[in-house]
Amino acid sequence: MSRKLRMPSLVLLLLVLAACGKDGSPTDPGGDGTVSGDPTTNGGWPNPDGTIPVIQPVDPSYTPGGTGSAGTDGTGTTLVMQTSGAARYNLGTCGKGGTWTDPLGNKYGPNNPNCLAYKSDGSVGANNKGSCVTSPEGYAGLWLNPQDHPTSPYSSQCLQLGPPSSVLALSFPAQAELFTATDGSGGSVLNFTRNGTVEAQLIYHGTTDGTTTGAGVLLGEDNVVAGRIWSIGFSQPALNYAGGFANGDVISLLSDPGVQVVGCNTVAGCVLITLQLAGF
Repeated sequence: MSRKLRMPSLVLLLLVLAACGKDGSPTDPGGDGTVSGDPTTNGGWPNPDGTIPVIQPVDPSYTPGGTGSAGTDGTGTTLVMQTSGAARYNLGTCGKGGTWTDPLGNKYGPNNPNCLAYKSDGSVGANNKGSCVTSPEGYAGLWLNPQDHPTSPYSSQCLQLGPPSSVLALSFPAQAELFTATDGSGGSVLNFTRNGTVEAQLIYHGTTDGTTTGAGVLLGEDNVVAGRIWSIGFSQPALNYAGGFANGDVISLLSDPGVQVVGCNTVAGCVLITLQLAGF
């Protein structure tokens, strides 16, 4: 199985067409340079080169390893949005309310994840470990782990946090399906499937490689406002290796203790939540 399929240009950012309307439900973005929607229901997280990871077919040699479900622990922390300046990886710019203007001039938002605000002042990470600095390329939010190893820019450990929430719990209709390698590599694939379509995916590339890559967007509904949809982009750094320090077996971490990820809704904003697997 190849590590990652690459899209050829920034134009393909606009081909991820699902978006959020006023209630945060999926609609198509206008694509006309106005604030009319958001790619992948506010969950589009491009790689540093502007490509978006794509979902891959499971290698036929992999064997099914069971099914389960995903949820959150019922708590979350609101996140601060960047309202001016260059967006994530300098791909476009940010404006009012965290609205993202992409490199082609189309606007998406508000509360677009490409306009989350990150710490780079040397302060401690969100887990009270390591420190947050600027990367050699000038990118914000590079987390140095407790051993001073640089992980990746725009780390969830370096997000600028707002007030905590103790009432936000998300449920996800997609079923989690695990597949494991039979070649002794230790590799695995976790697909989130709804109505026969893989919505989001994680691929652990085995013990020799030591990295996990993610693609797609997992959609969930909260327990506060009926029908309000949140998106978790699986190409965000917490789930997708895009260079730097190896991120390990994220699939196993989802089962225990869970992984802190960013979830977004165009109206309610973005939150830092713990995504967990159950049933395996």
